[in-house]
Amino acid sequence: MKAITLNLLAEERLAEEAKARDPLKTVVAIGAGLLMVTVLTGSVVYMSAGQRKAEAGGLKGRYDALVAAEASGHATEFKAMKSLADDVVAINRSRALLAPQMALLKDLIPDSVQLTRINFAVSIESKEPAGGGGGDEVDAAGKKEPAKPARVAKPKTVQRVTLQLDGRAVSNRPEIEVDDFLQTLRSSTNFMERVEQAVLRSIARAPGAADASGAAVPAAQFVIECRYKEQQ
Repeated sequence: MKAITLNLLAEERLAEEAKARDPLKTVVAIGAGLLMVTVLTGSVVYMSAGQRKAEAGGLKGRYDALVAAEASGHATEFKAMKSLADDVVAINRSRALLAPQMALLKDLIPDSVQLTRINFAVSIESKEPAGGGGGDEVDAAGKKEPAKPARVAKPKTVQRVTLQLDGRAVSNRPEIEVDDFLQTLRSSTNFMERVEQAVLRSIARAPGAADASGAAVPAAQFVIECRYKEQQ
């Protein structure tokens, strides 16, 4: 008699194999894996972004400090250069005052006068301002009230230029020649435009010079001082 074998687990095994090949489970597993990878990647990127942000903040702070230091240095350098430029402009303006005056003076010197020395002297003076009134004030009722203290003004600095002319006059009347030369300076409108006063400081007889015929001609040495107007 032949034995018959019955496999009662075949259907169960087939059911498990079918369940294992279920596409929905595969999709779910893949989705879960992708989700985990995305979460891990996002976490890494977030941490890296935070670190880069902190580094950027530190670099920006260092940049701001460097810019502030450079700006401060440039401001100091600019002030020094501006001060130097102002001095150069002031010197240039002072020199411009002398050149035209020398040109005017050249045309005013007569043939009988010879200048032996020309000296320009520049002095800086500090002048105190004039004091204000300090009288008592009278109100509407006729009562006197003490005057308010005057405001103290800042002293002003002025520049004074002095021109000294040392010369020699040769003529039969050298003193008259010197006086005529001084009057010529005073009567020149262009020359006296910036000059406050022109005065004769000294005059004295000097050894005479011989003319073409060999005769001695009297001579005199003199000093004329021209005081220019104040410049602030």
